[in-house]
Amino acid sequence: MIARALTVAGSDVSGGAGLAADLKMFEEYGVFGTAAVTCIVTFDPEDGFNHVIEFIEPEVVNRQLDSALAVHDFDVIKSGMLGSVDSALVLAERLRDNHLPYVFDPVLVCKGAGTMVDLKDLFVENLVPLATVITPNLEEAATLTGTAELTSVEDMVDAARAIHSMGAKNVVVKGGARLAGEDAVDVLFDGESVTVFATKKVNDHLVNGAGCSFASAIAAGLATGLAVPEAVARAKETVAHGIAAAIENATGVRSLLHPAVRCFPHADITVTRS
Repeated sequence: MIARALTVAGSDVSGGAGLAADLKMFEEYGVFGTAAVTCIVTFDPEDGFNHVIEFIEPEVVNRQLDSALAVHDFDVIKSGMLGSVDSALVLAERLRDNHLPYVFDPVLVCKGAGTMVDLKDLFVENLVPLATVITPNLEEAATLTGTAELTSVEDMVDAARAIHSMGAKNVVVKGGARLAGEDAVDVLFDGESVTVFATKKVNDHLVNGAGCSFASAIAAGLATGLAVPEAVARAKETVAHGIAAAIENATGVRSLLHPAVRCFPHADITVTRS
């Protein structure tokens, strides 16, 4: 039986992030993917490639979700940029109806665009409690918990515990390469134990789509039957190779290369757990 995954996310026309990244990552896992589009992100080359975000009307998001859920029996749902309160509420309603495993990437900040929309309270009340796995980055974890900037693994663990107390079953705080030091670090808290995943930093480039792809790789891992820790470990390895092979583009922020672990593996990437 082929696993199936639905992503609810924005369309980033650069191809590196959003639903394009999710669908590429699903394919790398042998998972059949479909998508519901919440917004369209374009870039203005006449204005330093600044982002322009156009939200899809909530009734259209609603129709997409109803259509996808009627056509396929999904093994997992993953969400990224939701963009509007109404779209987030529509998704929450569908999740309550279906009780499917849910990977929630709580996109509050987009590289190069700053904070897009204040959905913190809505996320905490409606989506965090439904999450099988939630994957905030450092800024998102700080925003969700109302704390100062996270600058250490200890800060990440504290934030993961706080978000777990909001109802999420598993919390992965994505430190990635943003913490000081030689390692790119992510923290998993499952309600009982903390696991720290680390890989050596492979470059110092800013890479678009790393967070989206990490969350969708976790979702694909769950869809194919991996337990959460194994799904996180494999996702970290897959994304690390994609970062190492990220390709240049005119925006100045590189695009993650999703098939890199298969086509252009980096010899020095190893994931450790502690």
